Order: sequence, then C-alpha cells, then structure tokens
Amino acid sequence: MKLSILSVTLALFAVAGAIPMNMEKRRFGQEHTPRADADFQAMKDISNGTGFEAQLGDLSGAAVRALLAKAGACDQQDVADQCVDIAHQIGQKFASSFGPQKEADLIKVCQDYRTLERNTPNVGQPSDLCNRPPKNKELDGLVQAQDPGTAANGATPTTADTPTTTTNDPATTTTNDPAVDPATTTTSDPAVDPATTTTKAKKGKKKAKKTTEPCKDPSNAGVNNVAFTNPVGGAQMPLITKLDPSTGANFEVNGSKFQNIGAAHNRQCDVQHNLCFNKFNSGDHSFQGSDCDKQNDACKAGDPVFSN
Repeated sequence: MKLSILSVTLALFAVAGAIPMNMEKRRFGQEHTPRADADFQAMKDISNGTGFEAQLGDLSGAAVRALLAKAGACDQQDVADQCVDIAHQIGQKFASSFGPQKEADLIKVCQDYRTLERNTPNVGQPSDLCNRPPKNKELDGLVQAQDPGTAANGATPTTADTPTTTTNDPATTTTNDPAVDPATTTTSDPAVDPATTTTKAKKGKKKAKKTTEPCKDPSNAGVNNVAFTNPVGGAQMPLITKLDPSTGANFEVNGSKFQNIGAAHNRQCDVQHNLCFNKFNSGDHSFQGSDCDKQNDACKAGDPVFSN
C-alpha cells in the first residue's frame, strides 16, 4: 500500500513538472480600482431622475470592459465620448433646472474615466494609445495612465490607430529642387525627424544639404522650450499648425485636431516622448529612457512650438 501511494505521488510530481507554468506577473485588476469603481458608480448616480438611467447603467458596464487587456486601443476613448454625449443631452433636456449642473458633474467623471489605467498582459507593459482624436473637445489631450513600471522597463506605449486626418503633417518634408530625386525626398513616417531632411542626388547632379538643426521658423524665434532647442536623442517634436477656425478646429498636431492650445501642446510633447523612447528601444543608448520622461515634463512646462 505504501508503495502504491509513493508511486502515485511521484507520478503527480512528474505531471506537474511536465506542465509549462507561466509565472510572469500580469497587470490585471485596473478595471476595479477604487477610483475606477467610483467613476462607474458616479455615472449611475448622476443619471437618477434624468431618464438616462438605463443608458448610463449600460455604459458603466461597457466602461469596465474597455479597461480590459483585450479591449481595443480606442475603446476607452469611445466610452468616454459616449459619456460626454449623454452629459450634453442631460444638460439640454433639463436646461432650466438641474441639467447644467448634472452635465458638468458627468463630464468630470467622463474625463477622469478617460485617464484611468488599463489592464495589460504583463507588468511594465504599456497599453496602446489611441491616436484617433476624440469626438468631444472635453476629451482633447487626455490619454490613459500607464503602469508606473513602464518607464522603468524602458517601454513606451505605441499608437494603434491611424489618425483620420493627415493633412499638413509636419513630419512630411518635400523639395522642389530639380537636382534632387523626388522619390527620395518625401516621407510620412511620424518617427522621422521633421527638422532633418536627407536627400539623395541623382548621379552627376547636385547633392542636397543635410541638416540636423531644429526648425528655424521665424514664428519660433525666442521659444523657451528645451525639448525643442535640444531634443534628447535628436527626436524632434511635431510642430503645431494653426488652423482657420472655420475648419472646426484651431490647431493640428500630427494629424490630430484640437480646439485649445493646451491640448495641442500636450499632444506635441507626448508624440515626442514616444519618438524618444522609440529611439532608445531601437538601440540608441546614448541616453536613458528616464531622460525621455524628464524631457516630457520639461516640454509641457515650456512654450508650445508652431510651424506657422
């Protein structure tokens, strides 16, 4: 009998040893932090007496799912946009009574929800950013928080969606020099330094000059932003383009449009932050990943930088 028990025990150990065990820590549970749960509950509480109880109840459930690791990169932003839409509807429906106050309160909840951290498969792994502009201006410049271990691991969030508008992208450089091969002078890669243009001359013709100096646009004379004048790793920030208000927006950065300069400036700095980390992750270790974080803070504390 003792021999049988010993045999069974050894067999169990053998089976356990044969099963691959994934001991890597996972970054789960962000959909039910105290802050997240407070936002979900606030959505339902604010809806009381408005006729939108069912809609906000359903939306609070969608809000939980949008924070899961398998959710799409833009799901969280889409839920926040729906939240703002309902807030506006409440404000309009009850404009003469409690509507404006509930609208303002709900918009604050929508904005806070948009900045919640999302789950990721592993600790230190960043969640993808949505690079599609939000529908509502109240969400301009807001993105989800990242695992605090992300920067320590030298990781950086990537953009998983293509902007819906790509006109006047400052990362696109063209030339009309007839001595330069047009096929080598146009790029739409957002990781390309917009202030650096490298062109190949046709055989026997003039070679275009290469420059690594920051943009010398006269409108940026005297700009106080070290992230622009001395970028870490040479990763230049995209410049802000001023738009005609008749287009429906006032500013554009890398294809995303914004109503206010603060949101545009934040996006300008965040894109540079990603480009900086991309250079570091691709093998350029002339600087540290933490330098990208410090530059991002300095960028946002400095002046916005324009292309026109």
